[in-house]
Amino acid sequence: MYSRNSFGSYYPINSTIHRLNPVMKLINFVIAILILLLSNNLQINIFVLTLTFVMMLLSYVPFKYYFNTFWSLRYIYLFLIFFLYFLGVNLNDTVCYLIKLVVVIEYLNILAFTTSPSESVYGIERFLSMFNFLMLPVNKIAIKINSILRYFPLLLVVNYKSIKAQSSRGIDYYNSNIFGRIHVFLSLLSNSLRLTKAKLKETNYACELKLYNDKRYRTNYEINRVGFNDLFFFMFHLALMYACIVEKGLL
Repeated sequence: MYSRNSFGSYYPINSTIHRLNPVMKLINFVIAILILLLSNNLQINIFVLTLTFVMMLLSYVPFKYYFNTFWSLRYIYLFLIFFLYFLGVNLNDTVCYLIKLVVVIEYLNILAFTTSPSESVYGIERFLSMFNFLMLPVNKIAIKINSILRYFPLLLVVNYKSIKAQSSRGIDYYNSNIFGRIHVFLSLLSNSLRLTKAKLKETNYACELKLYNDKRYRTNYEINRVGFNDLFFFMFHLALMYACIVEKGLL
């Protein structure tokens, strides 16, 4: 299915990463983002990239799915290289910036491929619960965030099906030049957005039929305990965070 191959789609399989606590996944992701923001040390960034690569392998998701996301963004990587060269950024920092971008994209892929929509909402709810003292509508915010995260992969799937349908009518996206591809994409964009919104409405209606109330605390079918693997990956992220702090001279 193409939906499994798109960015942000859940890939149902039993793996070490799939079994990790969704809250711990989010915490590890936040730590990784902080490391990338704070450190321009090439070695630390390579360690974060290596850790991300190991998690990709342990997820048992076919590696071509991760590579397809990487390849689809190749023009963005090239633009970033030329932009940094124009600004006079040295090679070491350029490599660091590329690594940061790749890690963020692929880490998001790991979260999406290995976390079901219900677990995503659960993880976001529990992660945001630490801000309950601010009287925030945590449950509703979690649903909104999850809907936004699921909107883009759904849009890609709908757009892909629309492009295939147009190809059968003589408008071939894949065998056109850059201007032809832009024309096809723009002609399908409004229709793809409309179809995607309709599919999201169907999901909301299904939630209402199941008597789902986003204003009240939700129970979870599975008990998401923190296990050894959660602590193992958490300690790795903390070790990299410690190295980043030492490198900054904060300790």
